Amino acid sequence: MSKNTKACCMIDKRIKQTRKKQQSISEKPSLAFDMWRFYLLWGVVLLCFVVLIARAFYVQVINKDFLQNKANANILRTEKIKAMRGVISDRHGVPLAISTPVMKVVIDPRDYFETKKEYDDISAELRKDPNNRKLKRQLPDKNLNLDELADAVGMDRAELKKQMYARPRSRYLVLQKEIPPQQADLILKRNFQGVYTEKNYKRYYPQPQPNAQIIGLTNSEGVGVEGLEMQLNKQLSGVDGEQKVIRDKRGNRLKISEVIREGEPGENITLSIDSRLQYIMYRELTAAGVANNARSASAIAVDVKTGEILAMASWPSYNPNDKNGLSNKDAMRNRGAIDMFEPGSTMKPFTVSAALESGQYTPNTIVNTSPGSMRLGWHTIRDTHNYGALTLTGVIVKSSNVGSAKIALSLPKDALPTFYRRVGFGQRSAVHFPGESGGLILPNSKLTPSQIGTMAYGYGLNATILQLAQGYAMLANHGVKMPLSLRKLDEPPKGEQVLNPKIADQVLSMLEQVTMPGGTATQANIPGYRVGGKTGTAHKLRPDGKGYAQNQYRALFAGVAPVSDPRLAMIIVVENPQGRYYGGLVAAPVFTRIMQESLRLMNVPLDKPLDTPSNPILKRQ
Repeated sequence: MSKNTKACCMIDKRIKQTRKKQQSISEKPSLAFDMWRFYLLWGVVLLCFVVLIARAFYVQVINKDFLQNKANANILRTEKIKAMRGVISDRHGVPLAISTPVMKVVIDPRDYFETKKEYDDISAELRKDPNNRKLKRQLPDKNLNLDELADAVGMDRAELKKQMYARPRSRYLVLQKEIPPQQADLILKRNFQGVYTEKNYKRYYPQPQPNAQIIGLTNSEGVGVEGLEMQLNKQLSGVDGEQKVIRDKRGNRLKISEVIREGEPGENITLSIDSRLQYIMYRELTAAGVANNARSASAIAVDVKTGEILAMASWPSYNPNDKNGLSNKDAMRNRGAIDMFEPGSTMKPFTVSAALESGQYTPNTIVNTSPGSMRLGWHTIRDTHNYGALTLTGVIVKSSNVGSAKIALSLPKDALPTFYRRVGFGQRSAVHFPGESGGLILPNSKLTPSQIGTMAYGYGLNATILQLAQGYAMLANHGVKMPLSLRKLDEPPKGEQVLNPKIADQVLSMLEQVTMPGGTATQANIPGYRVGGKTGTAHKLRPDGKGYAQNQYRALFAGVAPVSDPRLAMIIVVENPQGRYYGGLVAAPVFTRIMQESLRLMNVPLDKPLDTPSNPILKRQ
């Protein structure tokens, strides 16, 4: 092979090797390729920003209220501002029920145990490293001694620990419900962990026993549960306010953030009750109940001209300030409104009123009661004596059962029960006292002649003291029935004329003769005042409802004074007196003492001369 040929082969070989080397090296990236990566990177960054902005918009705008409420739920609490309960006072402004501020001491067991654990853990570390200042600064400075806390709030130490360890996750444990604010401040100053106070109000009754059965009482939460406290609870309670309170992560109260709504105090209630008369009435009922060894004694006094109840009391009573003495439910009943009973002879004036209204009788009409008894169906009606021929006035003065029954049976069948209902018997009074009874009068269609005859002298029907008081006030008010009221009235309401004024005055005159010599209620006389009234002595039903008990009675007296211009109607009822049991001997003297003091306190003018005691020295002069 020639030299030139070899040289050409060598050149071709080198050219091929050079081309292979050039093919093995990657090509240089182009500008278009770099821009695509640039846009991709910025697109990802922009998307992240959009997501963040969208999230911020959602959090800050769309879901703002929800998240704000979540945050507030951790630090803000809405608490009630307890409204002060209204004052109940008598007609002269004397407070009968008032509220005083008291504090409730509460502990948060969960907060206490969490702080106690933290304290124990740090204390354990400090025992290993006593000079660690950082740990010392972290040590809680609260008082964690439960024994000292129990002593401060007046609890048994073991009992407090038992309650705490029984509810370690609870956030609310009451230590004391009612303590004075000054004592609560002293407890808070001792810096007990998890302990705080809540303001409340305690109901206090300055004149407890005389007024307890009318006023009633409230429970520990300040809600009325008896008497007027229950009936007027909404008016007395007012409207609670609300405030926001900032608390730390442990639930400890830091400060009041804002007052959402101011509370409205309850309405002050002025009763028709005169506390002076109420005290006198309760005092005399207590004396009579004890002296006669009675089961109970009750009374009511009504202003004849307005229908206002000036006094209404029962013995035995109770003290609503003593929450530990509320076991005697019988003593808590307002007997004047709740108890219904057969009123006996106190119904005879209404029987005579119906007779006079019929036109068949006058006050001087003669009724023959001989021989002092009469057979009526399966029963025999008897008088205590054979009074013979009696006028209508005599029937009232001698309290003749036979005369009353004969009068009632001579009238149309529906006359007597219809008149009783018109007067107010058989229905609740306008007072609508909680638990008040409506009494009972059978429908006219179900009444037999025997039942009408016994109704005439107060058996076979049920009435309340309120109904009797309203009826006698009507007779004293010239036949005008006034709605009874336990609230003080600014002006008298419009009454209802249910009986002719002339007839009402005639019956009132008959009632005055009952208290004169020869009547059944001579012990009801009051020096300087003309008094009218009617006694009642009723057998009590046996507990099993089968007939009447032979040795259990109800002594009653219903009266008005002064007769010339009546101001008060009063009913006295003594249940089951021992020994003497006649209304004229047991109930009438109680009426006299209460009425005499009441008329004096009310400055009612005398309407008859005072009896001058016989004195030989004065006669010689």
